[in-house]
This record gives sequence, C-alpha cells and structure tokens, in this order.
Amino acid sequence: MGCSTRGAISVHSRRMMPSTSGRLLIGAAVGSGIAAQTAEVGGADLLLAVNAARMRNMGAPSIAGMLPCHAASAMTDAFAAREILPRVSVPVLLGVNCWDPDFTPEAALDRVAEQGFAGAVNFPNATLMPRAMRQMLDRAGRGFRREIETLARVQAAGYRALYYCGAREHAQAAAEAGLDMILLNFGWNAGGSLGHARRASLEEVGLIARDYAALVRRIHPGARILLEGGPVVSAEDLGHVARVATLDGYVGGSTLDRMPYEESVTNRIAGYRQAGRRQDELTQRQEALLRWGRGHGFSGRSKPVLACLEHLGALSRARRSLAVTLERGMPLAPVLSALDRRRRDVPQVDGRTDPGPRLSRRLFGHDAEGGNEAGLLTAPGCETIIVRDIDRALPSLQQRLARSLASGALVTSRRRRRIRVTARVIFLFERGSDEPLLPDDLHPDLVALLSGWTVRLPPLRQRVEDLSEVMAALAAEAGLDAADLPPLGAGALERLRRHPWPGNEAELARVIGRLAARGAAGDVGGTEIAAFLDDGEAARPPPETAADLEKRQIVEALWRNDFHRGRTAEALHISRKTLYNRMARLGLKD
Repeated sequence: MGCSTRGAISVHSRRMMPSTSGRLLIGAAVGSGIAAQTAEVGGADLLLAVNAARMRNMGAPSIAGMLPCHAASAMTDAFAAREILPRVSVPVLLGVNCWDPDFTPEAALDRVAEQGFAGAVNFPNATLMPRAMRQMLDRAGRGFRREIETLARVQAAGYRALYYCGAREHAQAAAEAGLDMILLNFGWNAGGSLGHARRASLEEVGLIARDYAALVRRIHPGARILLEGGPVVSAEDLGHVARVATLDGYVGGSTLDRMPYEESVTNRIAGYRQAGRRQDELTQRQEALLRWGRGHGFSGRSKPVLACLEHLGALSRARRSLAVTLERGMPLAPVLSALDRRRRDVPQVDGRTDPGPRLSRRLFGHDAEGGNEAGLLTAPGCETIIVRDIDRALPSLQQRLARSLASGALVTSRRRRRIRVTARVIFLFERGSDEPLLPDDLHPDLVALLSGWTVRLPPLRQRVEDLSEVMAALAAEAGLDAADLPPLGAGALERLRRHPWPGNEAELARVIGRLAARGAAGDVGGTEIAAFLDDGEAARPPPETAADLEKRQIVEALWRNDFHRGRTAEALHISRKTLYNRMARLGLKD
C-alpha cells in the first residue's frame, strides 16, 4: 500500500477532474514515470496508465498491447502504482482489461480504490479488435458491454471513467449507461517510425466524430466527448477536426510519448554530430578550384567535389574527345560548361534512341550527287558534340567513329575521300558508382580511345556534407529564396544525410518543391521530412540487350530501305553477307 498512502487529501485531489471550461481537456496515455512527469509539466489534465504505453517504452508498437505477450493487468498495475502515482499530482486513470480469466467489475473497482487511482479506462479494449473478434468477445460476455458495465460501476462509486469507443452502437450504449467521458478512438496512430498507414482522412474523422458526438449528447447531454488516434498526429490535425466536430478533449498516446521522443532524441544526436563536424582547411589552390567550379554551376566543397573539379579542370584544357560518367538525376549543364569553352548550345545525339542509319548520317554526313553533305564531325563551326550511350549503337558505327576520331579524318563511304574531323566528342554514359567507368558493350576501339580520358561525377550520396549548399543552389535555380522554404531542424538534416539519394539532384529538387508547397511556418523535423523523400526508385523497364538493339536497328533499316538487302547493308555500313548472317542469327526470316 506504499504507493497509495499519500494521505486522504492527496488521494482525493487526484480523483478530482480539473475544470477545463472553455478549453480542451488534454489526456496523455503514458507508460513510465518520466513520461508521466513530463506530461504533467506540459500541462496534461489527466493521465492514462495503459499497457500499450508501456509497450511503446519497450520499443514495441502500440498494437503489441493487444497481443498475448504480457499479462496486461499485472503489467499495468506494476508500473502505474510504482512509477506514476508517486510522481504526479494530476488524476491518473488505470487501464483495466476485461479479458482476464479472473476479471470481475468488483475486482477492477477494488484495484482503483486501493491503489489511489482517479478512475479507470477500458484498455486494452474490444474497440481495437476486428469486427468479428468484437462480436465473439461480446457473445462470451467479455466485449464492449462488459467494459461499459465495469466503467459504470467505477463512476457510480465516485471515480472517473473514460470509455474507449470505436463504433456507433458502442457510443450509444455508453451514453445510455450514463458514462460522463467517452473517447472516440480512430485506431492506431499514423506517423513516426512505428506508426500505421493512414486509413482515414482528417475530413472523414471530423464528420464521424460530429455524428457520434451528436448521438451521445442527445442521449446524455452532460457527456464529455474526447478524441484519439488515427490520422490526428499534430495540433494542426486536431484543430482541423475540431473545426468540424465539437470536442471536449483529446487524448494522445504515440503522439505525446513515442513520436516526440523519436523526434527529440534524433534532433539532439544530430545536433551533437553536427557540432562535431569541422570543415577541413582548404589550400589556396583548392579555393581557386572551387571558385572555378562555382562559375560553371558546381555546388559544394567536399573532397569528392574537389577531386572531380581537379580532373575536369585538366580535361577542359585538352582538345580531344573524352567521356563523362554520371548517375541518373545528376545535372549535366555544369560539366558541359566546364568542358566546352564557348559555353553555347551543343548538338547532342543519342545512341539509344537514334537508329543506326540516322545516327550515322548525323555524325558522318552523307554522299550526295552534288558532293558530300557534312555531318556533325566535319561541319564548319561545330566544335563540340555530345554523344549519349554510344554503346547502344551498332558495333560497326562505333568502330568507324573511334577510327575517325583517332585519325582526325573521316573517310566518306562512297567516294572514299578524307575529310578533316573538326569536332571534339564528349561521350556521356549513365553508370552507377559501383559499375565500371565504361560499358561492357562499348567497342574496344572506343574503349582504347577513351582510356585515361574519362571522368566520373560523384553522386549526391558521396558528398552529403554539401547537401545544404546544393539545396540552396537548386532553390535559387528554381527562383526561391530562404524565406520561401521552412527551416530544417537538426533531425531533418540528419535524415536527409542518411538518405541514399538514388535520384541525385533531380530527387532533391523534388524535395525542395514539396518543402516550398508545405510553407515556411515552423521547423521541419526528421519525421516530417521523411514523408517528402521518394519512397524508392520508380519501376524502370529492363535495359535493352545488345541482341535486342541490333535486331531493332536491322528491322528499322530494312523498313526504311523498302526491305532492299543491298541498300540496307550499305546504310548499316556492313556487307550484304554480314547482313544475311546477322539476320539468320537474330531469327529475322524472309
């Protein structure tokens, strides 16, 4: 009885509900002494000592309180009497479980009275069970009717009773029994690391709450209607619902202990980690390199960025063809600006989308009756060409391109004239950082040409210390300034740093757009920023195999040349015999 011998006045005061005239009654479902003390300091009007709160403190989701892993009554009695009652002065309601084999309403009332609780709440309860289970419990005499009967006895004895209600018939029965506090529960909370998916919108919750409250007040005008659970995870959410339904109070479970704890601990640790970060001193040479990079649109000052700029600076001074390897979603404009001195629009061709004949004509030109029609390689004034995914072009075309660039001259296909190559080619390959620099399907002659002349751009996940600077640059590029975006808390920044960024800058730009739409009111925490991140990469079609590509290009060439084998072979820059052999190998029948 040590926990309940604080004197008659103290026990009586804990049974009295504070006056909340003109404001919401706020309750907190807690599972430990520190949670109870913190809730009292925060201004909670009453506390609920329930097993689900204890399970949250143990690192389990709230729903574990409904599972047969611990005896609910014994667990609740132990922590509530030992940790909560001696440490707070606000009313504490004891969670009672009507499913215990030896449960009786009289025994529940005795536990409340003997230990000094202000009253009782039905938890765990039938409301949180599936409909079929609720019906079976009710037929066995252990369902919502037994819970209402028990709470009615507690209230009749002068104690407070709070009834968890989740169905219209339950609300009606509770009102008919004269229960003074009815809690409309909308299921387990969404949000946080252990939260459930949203099953109802705030608008739906507001309309249902309004309907239930009207029903209860018609039967029992003095009843106080409280709300808990579901999509209501913030004060803004509660205000949204309260504008639709007239409420007397709110009870928070996960929203008042688990989610704030997750957020605060994450923020604290992230803050300590950031305090420990020290920017390495940069040499004058590195500072000059960063200024050069910023002039071309690069952001950041991390070691991977410095190494990349060093490499790009060296390549920009060379007047030969080279290759750039980068991941999906990375910006191309800065690297092109750095490599192309004239900084103007550069013609681009794509080995993935252009069929062999069209790509060949764009690069090498075409022999016409009046002479040679120049292609990009030999066109006057064309200094730089961007060629994407040349490995997807026909091997013969790749070989001809490699030989033309290596020799500096193009030999025309018909007249066998040599024309000087005036353009430099920048080859672009979309490659993961764990893949080789150059694709396996690239012709050996091109591999030899580009060996030592390939630069890989570091993906965003390798330079997360540059994240703030990259975000600022992307926001400025979108025409936004700091006032247009909400401030990011330490937890949000740490969550962004831990994200793998499969979409690189393109994915980060989407996050910035979502932040701009969210508005600048209040800091963004780690839990909120997680909702703005892409859940995963969008499903992408499987890459086209070399055989598929070759087959497609031959079919397109046949179609464009009216299925004339000789002209098709010429367009593909192969002999007629080679064309026949390839068609047979690829299953292209007459």
